Amino acid sequence: MVSKLSFITSLLKNRLDLFYILAFAPLLLIQYFGYVTRGDLFSLLIPLFGFLLLLIKKDKLSIFTEADRVHQLMGLTLMLASFFVYYAVVFFFPTAQFYGVANYIVYIIGLFLFFFQVSALKESLTALFLIAATVSCPYIGQWTKIYLEPSVPYFVQMMGLILWILGIPAAIANPHTFSLQMPDGKLIHLGIEAGCLGIDSFLIFVIIIVVTMMEDPSSRRTKLLWSVAGIVGTFFVNIVRVSLIFVVIYYFGYKDWGEFHAKIGYVLFIAWIAFFFLIFSKRQAILDKLQKFWRRLR
Repeated sequence: MVSKLSFITSLLKNRLDLFYILAFAPLLLIQYFGYVTRGDLFSLLIPLFGFLLLLIKKDKLSIFTEADRVHQLMGLTLMLASFFVYYAVVFFFPTAQFYGVANYIVYIIGLFLFFFQVSALKESLTALFLIAATVSCPYIGQWTKIYLEPSVPYFVQMMGLILWILGIPAAIANPHTFSLQMPDGKLIHLGIEAGCLGIDSFLIFVIIIVVTMMEDPSSRRTKLLWSVAGIVGTFFVNIVRVSLIFVVIYYFGYKDWGEFHAKIGYVLFIAWIAFFFLIFSKRQAILDKLQKFWRRLR
């Protein structure tokens, strides 16, 4: 018992350990209000990922000196004020789902100001961006879909060409609808909306790639090229997703396509993310092999 108490005491005396204890503690409160009140486990997972990003930076944070009294007072004020952020948000936006997450962002900024010199705040940017961007993603997605609606007819025309190449008899009934002639002779109509353009997966990929590039030591040119390549690849993965849905409906029937539609996007997106970051992590080795291959051809 004495040894346990001494261990806890040592943690409380260590500035860095105390910082992480206080950074983790609110996650339990976020879980309660996120999951118990709304059944939303997602509201716990995102702040937890942000905390894990902070934990990875432990060695970097250890080099920063302690904050002065002025910044400690500012940090303590933010930490205390963070408990009231939710009430301000809900007052203006009753349907907003920022409970706990907005508090946590303000709370973490306060912790940094209280424990470290101001320059240490840059180490929190990645984690805070991940939390804020991911929680905001559904709202941004809904807003973006409204402005993407005029682009749907162009997407329908492109998909019409792809389905023709695949040999699937799908005619464009109107700018938002395909008429699919099934093998049994039935004619079914499949609508295309802005969500079919893959905006949700696009936004998630952008968040992941921004977080990755913020931490990667590569040059700006390398980061930009790989980011563009990843975004273009995400667009093509979405085309594959929609094409597969039509293939499944045509060859396997219309009855159970809803379940396939719901799952295929997750499977393809996860596979694409894994493939992209595998290639990205081995980019230098791949580039060296391509250069050797090019020299042999010459």
